Amino acid sequence: MTPDAIHQRLLDRFDEAVVAFEAEAAQPWIEVAPDRIDEIARTLRDDDDLAFDRLLLISGIDYEGYDHKGKGKHRPIAKYGEDGKPERVEDPGTAELGVTYHLQSRRHMHEVVLKVRLPREAPRVRSLASVYPTAAWSERETFDFYGIEFEGHPDLRRIFLPEDWEGWPLRKDYEMPSVYNDVPLEGLPLAVRQEQERGE
Repeated sequence: MTPDAIHQRLLDRFDEAVVAFEAEAAQPWIEVAPDRIDEIARTLRDDDDLAFDRLLLISGIDYEGYDHKGKGKHRPIAKYGEDGKPERVEDPGTAELGVTYHLQSRRHMHEVVLKVRLPREAPRVRSLASVYPTAAWSERETFDFYGIEFEGHPDLRRIFLPEDWEGWPLRKDYEMPSVYNDVPLEGLPLAVRQEQERGE
């Protein structure tokens, strides 16, 4: 089934919950309402004509610097100084965050990309762990690095970073701490730091 046909099938069933469709993208995508994503994913899985039985990937997005279609220019915010120490973030991000889902049907050999957009100040979306159990791991990773809450997740907590880590490192305005548990966190390569320490 083509992306256009998949979009139309969802539009017929979910109407206003299907927010946007970008057919000209390299991977055509359908944007849906975050509070209906689990219901939509269940339909994509259980409808025999669709049969999306595999969740390939979940990834977070920080839309800072980009428009609604993902066009624009990356706006770097968090930076390191010449001495390798993190600089203060003076101009925090204001753009939405998002989540992208890549689904595949092994039976029909077609794919679809779903997207949701979320307010930066309170990014929440329904978990897909009850539809695709493997989503639980990817959602934890996305939570860990973007701070996106997955409502209904069975065990939402950090998966890579320690529990006492502060902030969300893949947000563009993330301010890296200078020290964590007495360990300096500098942005300079080790060889450069050693040269500076030797006074070279």
